[in-house]
Amino acid sequence: MNSGLIIIFSNNENEINDFNKKYLSNINTNKICFVNNASKDNTLSLLNDIQFKSKKNISILDIKHDKGLKSAIKSGARLLLSESEFDFIVYLKSNMLESLSDLTDYITDFQENKQDYTSLPTRSKRNVLNDVFSINELLKKKLIL
Repeated sequence: MNSGLIIIFSNNENEINDFNKKYLSNINTNKICFVNNASKDNTLSLLNDIQFKSKKNISILDIKHDKGLKSAIKSGARLLLSESEFDFIVYLKSNMLESLSDLTDYITDFQENKQDYTSLPTRSKRNVLNDVFSINELLKKKLIL
């Protein structure tokens, strides 16, 4: 299955320093999208550095004005979907990076039981967010099992 990952960052300069060593190797999705959600610190520069040094397929979206989490997710999903088709996309905020250590397990379970998961709610008839799921949704299901 073709999967994507959106990670939302906002003023996370200090948390990003260990990202490459601690988390990037655990990500087994086809494409990663870093969304810099109106950071005022050095976050964007650090994300660009990770993209340059990594062998992973990473895109960076820089949002100049913070319009909220859902808008950042939607923008990241649009970017990913403009580059390829995905069976599903998982998103998380940077404060959930610890959950990336088990991402492969979550995705395997998700692929087997996709019908049991709830995608990001939307009022739009367009399907940009129909296959976008929160890491929290995957965590909840994993804890129940």
